[in-house]
Amino acid sequence: MRRTGGSLRGKARVELLGGGTDRLLNACAEAGVPLWDIGFHGAACLHAGLWERDLPRLEKIAALCQCEMKTLELRCGSGSIGRVRARSRLAVFAAVGAMLLALSSLFIWDIEVVGNEKLSKGEILRALADCGVSEGCFWPTADAERIRSAMLLRCEKLAWMTLNVRGSRATVLVLEREEKPAIYDEHAAADLIASRGGVVWGLSVKNGRTLVGRGELVTAGQTLVSGAMDSPTGPARAVRAEGSVTAETWPERSIFLSPGARQKERKNGFRLIVGLRFGKNRFNLVTNSRKELDECDKIVKEYTLGVGGLFRFPLGLSVEIFRPYRAADASAPDLSGAKARALAALEEETDGEILSCDFEEGDARIVLRAHCLENIALTKETENP
Repeated sequence: MRRTGGSLRGKARVELLGGGTDRLLNACAEAGVPLWDIGFHGAACLHAGLWERDLPRLEKIAALCQCEMKTLELRCGSGSIGRVRARSRLAVFAAVGAMLLALSSLFIWDIEVVGNEKLSKGEILRALADCGVSEGCFWPTADAERIRSAMLLRCEKLAWMTLNVRGSRATVLVLEREEKPAIYDEHAAADLIASRGGVVWGLSVKNGRTLVGRGELVTAGQTLVSGAMDSPTGPARAVRAEGSVTAETWPERSIFLSPGARQKERKNGFRLIVGLRFGKNRFNLVTNSRKELDECDKIVKEYTLGVGGLFRFPLGLSVEIFRPYRAADASAPDLSGAKARALAALEEETDGEILSCDFEEGDARIVLRAHCLENIALTKETENP
């Protein structure tokens, strides 16, 4: 205990120079300033040890005895107390951080959706919120089986899902249902009709009775291959017509143009709104943050506290940047964009190739005329005779 108390009080070793070192030792004894490990280095120099708290008194005694004092070493004392205090503060901060991390890991602050293609992330998150899983929820009370059953009932496109929680991060794994293929009766009677009018260029019939020939002009809805087969030895029978009929077609499309949008001209300056996020709540750090800002582009940047992929604290910083602009006169309609969209739509609905196309520009629309070579055969089921 004495050693520990001495370490906390602190020790010092000094050098005393001058001709009055004898008087100085006597004065220290009378003043109650203990010295130890006294060693003389010549007639006018001595080294001694003392408590750190006695250094100011020894300095005054040395000045009265016409001696010069020089501190050679300081051990423990105020420096150790300062280090102990600093380390204690760090320990407190580390304990508080560990406690916050432990408490934060019991709540979900980040949700990741994996495996979705047809369903958007927003749709899945809204369905999860209806099932009781959202940012800030206490996940130890969540029942995974109940959540899975509720999600499968709410989202008909889901075939399977599971929820994995690691720290404060939740990962939702989903598997979407596959679309059922078209089911038809192979023995049901069916004809092949023309999906659009054109000139027959070639036929490839696998089953059925051909009603048109090459070079013949057909109209939309006309029967190309019939499923009614005549039999010379018995009654007529109905089959399912199969095959393809390639024809030259000349589709025409009218695309109405929307009026040109107004252009933006940037203004100088910007406005910055900084907010502090705690969970789902946000607290703005500036005044008049709710003031309406007209004709401004808004850029939002979110900064969160945590380690990506592991955990996230419910603390974050939100920065909103508003850049003002003025609206200029309306620009001309985007003709090239309209042509590209019209051609892409025609390519999507054409079962073949587009040989050529041209555009006729009008005041409020564009007329697309194309020359295509495509399969116009369309299956239409009929009743068995």
